[in-house]
Amino acid sequence: MKYRIHKQTWVILLAGLILPALLHLAFRPVSTNETIRAILLEDADVFQEQVAELEKVAQAYVQQEVALDELQNQLAATRLAYKRLEYLMEYYYPTAVKGGINGAPLYHLDPYMPRPVIHEPNGLQSLDELVFSEEAPEEREHIASLCEELKGAYANIQRDFKGHPMLDREVFEASRLQLVRLFTLGVTGFDTPGSLNGLAESRRSLQSLQEIMAIYIRQLQDEGKELGVEVDRLFSGAIGYLERENDFNSFDRLYFLKAFIDPLFGGLLDLHRALHLETVYETTNLEQSWNYNSRSIFDEDFLNPYYYTKVVRSPNDEKRKLLGQRLFYETRLSGNQTRSCASCHHPDKAFTDGMAKSAGNKQGEFVDRNAPSLINAVFSMRFFWDMRAFRFEDQMEHVIISHKEFNTSYEAIFRKLRADEEYQRLFAEAYPEVKDYPAINRSTLSDALSRYLMSLVAFNSPFDQYVRNERKEIDPRVKDGFNLFMGKAACGTCHFAPTFSGLAPPLYQDSESEVLGVLEMPGTAEPRMDSDPGRKANRNPMEGVWFYHNSFKTVTVRNVSLSGPYFHNGAYGNLQEVVDFYDHGGAAGLGLDVPHQTLAGDSLHLSDYEKEALIEFMSSLEHTSTFSPYLHP
Repeated sequence: MKYRIHKQTWVILLAGLILPALLHLAFRPVSTNETIRAILLEDADVFQEQVAELEKVAQAYVQQEVALDELQNQLAATRLAYKRLEYLMEYYYPTAVKGGINGAPLYHLDPYMPRPVIHEPNGLQSLDELVFSEEAPEEREHIASLCEELKGAYANIQRDFKGHPMLDREVFEASRLQLVRLFTLGVTGFDTPGSLNGLAESRRSLQSLQEIMAIYIRQLQDEGKELGVEVDRLFSGAIGYLERENDFNSFDRLYFLKAFIDPLFGGLLDLHRALHLETVYETTNLEQSWNYNSRSIFDEDFLNPYYYTKVVRSPNDEKRKLLGQRLFYETRLSGNQTRSCASCHHPDKAFTDGMAKSAGNKQGEFVDRNAPSLINAVFSMRFFWDMRAFRFEDQMEHVIISHKEFNTSYEAIFRKLRADEEYQRLFAEAYPEVKDYPAINRSTLSDALSRYLMSLVAFNSPFDQYVRNERKEIDPRVKDGFNLFMGKAACGTCHFAPTFSGLAPPLYQDSESEVLGVLEMPGTAEPRMDSDPGRKANRNPMEGVWFYHNSFKTVTVRNVSLSGPYFHNGAYGNLQEVVDFYDHGGAAGLGLDVPHQTLAGDSLHLSDYEKEALIEFMSSLEHTSTFSPYLHP
């Protein structure tokens, strides 16, 4: 029996075979060539040698056979060796690096244990802080122990790294992330809390990236040669600038960002595309925290709000967002039908309420803490001041059941909304796939409100526009303020760019809290710390540990000129008081006993002009023009 295949069917079959092949040619999952691999493995061996030498020198320091400056020099050499391969170490082994190679010098919990297991600070950052401190002579044994731990931690990684497959796509992703890391954690001093050697280390990191990218540039076709020349020129310019302008306090970070880091960030994207390599978007459908197609760290879409929620993209996104906006202003969500989300989050106050602590649902009653801004609130991994909520959508439940806030239940809310024909229609139109149970339910209510809150994204302030070259000029005080914020004043080591919150770069997948020692009533003759236990009392059994006592989420300083009063207790009425508090070194700097304060207790010694410039910079981050009050029908 003969089989006849219709001509159209042949076309479909051929298309099914050819299109995947064309896509494969257009976006190639290519392993790195042997030259690149050899360089990376050599860098890994050099770092191992430097770590071994560091341990040897540390042991000699214990025996008082070498001076402290020799130990400091060896630590500096070890860190410089690490900076040549940091981008791939962080890319392939982020948890191991954070836990044993170069994590922040803070007590931390073991991420793999089902109960609280506390680890002491370790790794290169802890060594930098300790070896370059006045306490180094008294900490000889501890320093040697940290060096021994570092050697063991890296040995485990290196064994795997030697046989680890490497793709060109991964090298490009890691390199672009390194540019973010270098700017937000390197030149700010975050990575070198003792030596402040971040500028030299950033130069070494860029030299490594330039060497690797030169190999890719040689693979460009004739039409891409000009791009290759420009990328190499930018690398050389950045390295030269770091070599010339090597004073930490006077280093012009804003110029460095605009002239080199952002252009390189975009240039490596162009180089990636010119080589027709696949990107992460050809390998997975999972939402990514940052947008690989963005060209600037300060692009409006640099971060992806869908990564931070359970919300799924839908053709009905707009309907659901508008429904969420209506619900945000709906007083029937509260038990006594007098309160709505907008009661504590006003659009004209950057979605705060201007009060130290928000009014409760009873006359004369107040909630426990200050209402934070909801603008850019989606960009976080934890929510509320004490970080008790792990999901963006969980915030609503806490407000609904709180006896000081909505003081109600889901069922009570559903009864009210289901009795309203207009809400029945709006939910049915926004969620047409809900057939077997009421369209007004916990899932759809949470989803609608979340979509509205996700829309409260603002990265188009005058400062953002200036960084992106959409604005030619900006007040010189703003420039000076940004450089202070990211340098001498050390604000940017906790309020990370570009969110200027505790969302940690470069992946922006972890939210941080800090112990500042916020005062109960600033300006008094006898200062006293606020008694709120903060994160330690958030009812998460893993976090009831001593170093989270008085620890609070690091919130954004975007729109901060509109969102006072400040801190979790709203005790600071203006930005001058806030800057003065930091300048003193928090509670410890004021003479209070806060041994676990994460803010350095030393004075910043800021001049009046420097304080003014900091406030001008923070004020330049204002962007609320797209948010207007909702007129409820």
